[in-house]
Parts: sequence; structure tokens; C-alpha cells
Amino acid sequence: MFVLDVRTANAHYPGIGRYTFELARALASITELTILHNPLYHAPEMDVFTIPAKRVAVPHTPRSLEQQWVVRSRLQRLNATLYHSPFYLMPFAPGVPTVVTAYDLIPLKAPDGFTARQRWLYRLAHQLAFNAAEHIITLSQAARADFIAAFKLPPEIVSSVVAGLPAHIQPQTASAVQSFREKYALPAQYLLYVGSNKPHKNLPKLIEAYRALPASAPPLVIAGPEDERFPEMRRAAEALGQRVRLLGRLPDSELPAAYSGATLYVHASQLEGFGFPVLEAMACGAPVACSDIPVLRELAQNAAVYFDPRQPASLTQTLQETLESPSLLTALRERGQQRARYFTWERAAAQTLEIYTAVQNTK
Repeated sequence: MFVLDVRTANAHYPGIGRYTFELARALASITELTILHNPLYHAPEMDVFTIPAKRVAVPHTPRSLEQQWVVRSRLQRLNATLYHSPFYLMPFAPGVPTVVTAYDLIPLKAPDGFTARQRWLYRLAHQLAFNAAEHIITLSQAARADFIAAFKLPPEIVSSVVAGLPAHIQPQTASAVQSFREKYALPAQYLLYVGSNKPHKNLPKLIEAYRALPASAPPLVIAGPEDERFPEMRRAAEALGQRVRLLGRLPDSELPAAYSGATLYVHASQLEGFGFPVLEAMACGAPVACSDIPVLRELAQNAAVYFDPRQPASLTQTLQETLESPSLLTALRERGQQRARYFTWERAAAQTLEIYTAVQNTK
């Protein structure tokens, strides 16, 4: 019996939760699956009760001490043959063959915003998770290489499995885009970034680069949760007045229209584990300009233009040259949509099931 832990499928873990929920739905369509869920947390957009799988309640979060023995007990009672945790905070002695998904090493590679204690705990918890696991899944080859190097892992126990896209992430009609623009008082053309303002997202440098563009350039729209511990982005944005618009976190239902209406999607992050907004932008037909880092090169390939995220001048030049070339913008839209079609949850589920079967057969 394969058991997937979906307790992260809620608003507290938006990115990991979406990965877990979509993977569970796709897996349940091709194999018999049992899911562990937390009945105390419910997210309508990630409704685990819509997953066609056997459900077992575990009323403890992945950050609780109780999960260490409660999950193990549930797995024993189920006679589970494999347990998959999509989060590194997991039972560290689950008692059955285990697969864990690991995402990135951002707290270790970009320590700004993290205390020494947080970084130490992040490394320790990952090490404990890896000690408990027979196999580790990452979402990119770049992340796979990072984890192998940082934790001295045998390469054969770490696999890269691409993620997919939610069904609603697709190009929107002109009327849907117009409604979105009217709601947020946006002009017909705008640059877009979707994500947080955490230091590794590099937003102060993005705004610095944007500031060097002509005043006639489309406004820069920043959509995503704002962490008040990092006020640099807001200060830089407010210095440019209406040239930079801060929308805050958008509802999931509005993201496709935001992407579809963008003249150019810009992602200046210094580090990523995968880069979901870049993939979502491509899927919705937005041209993409992004950081020249391994994970985004792997993700977008020839469907984006690239810049050095450490150099605002490189970013400014890339933005200006791209905005001044209608033919390039058209080509990026076409290449992006073609590239995005590769990333499906059906593919992710099939690759994940192969790992489950291999791990189960070796125990």
C-alpha cells in the first residue's frame, strides 16, 4: 500500500501544498493510494476530499512533535509498504520504506533573512529526513545536484521529477484580462513579477534595474505576499510612485489573467528550487525574462531571455532590448507555451510511481 502524506495541502504551505495536492490527484488516477490528511485544516482550493483515494486522518501538523509517533502508528495499522512525505518535517523513524521530496537549499545558500539557529535546524531536519528515506525526489536537476553536494548523498538515491501545472493555469480571454486590469487600475501594458519579497527574490535590484528604463516604460506590477521583515522592496517601489504597483497576494483564480495580460514577465531571483511562476507565466502566454541561473535555464530553456541577477545593468539592458522587439516578444510567447506543455501532473505521477515501485521492490 502506497501512502502519501497530504497534510501540507493547505494555505500554510501554498507552494508545497499545491505540489502535494496535484500529485495526489494524479497518482490516485493511476494507482491505489492512501492519503494522510489533517482534518483541522481545510483549503477549498486544495480540497483533499476530492482526491479518489482512501483517507486517514492525522490531526497533527508536520511541525508537531506528536506526528513522530502518530504517523508511524497509522502506517503500521495500514500495513503500508511505502510512505511518501512531500515535506522535510516528517516522522524521522516512519518504520516503512520512505520517499521524501526536497525543494531547495535557500536558507543555506542565501542566509540573509535566516538566523544561524534557523539555518542549523533546516540542515538538521533535512539530514534526519534523508537518513529516514530510501529515495529522495527533487523538482529539478539543479536542485538534485545541490542536495547531493550539500549532504554527500549517493546520486542513485536522488531523482529529479518534474512538476506540473494546475488546470486553471492557461491563457485567458481578452475580456478576462480586461476585467483584471480594470479591477486593479492597470494599463494595457505592464511588466509582472509574482512571488514574495524575501531577500533571495532580489526585488530591490529588479526595481533598481527597472528605474533605469525610460519613464515611458510600462509599469512594473509586483504581486505576492509581503514579509514586513524585509522592507527594502517597498521603500524602493514607493520611491518610483505609480511606476511600480504593489498588488499584494492575488487569489489563485486571478493569476492566469495577470499572466495573460503581461507584456513581459520578469523573474530576477538569485536562487530557486524550481520556479513555478516562470512556468505559469509561460503557460499563460506571457513572454519571460529571468535570471541566468541553472534551475531557470533548465526550466525555460530557449523560451526565455536571460540576465545576470547580480547586475542591475544586465537586467535593464535585457528588459529594454526585449520590450523594443515585438518579434522577440511574439517568439517568446510561442516558445513559452510550447515548453510549458511538457510539464504535466500525469508525467510527474508516472515518474513518481516508478520510484515507489522500485523502492518497494528493493525492501
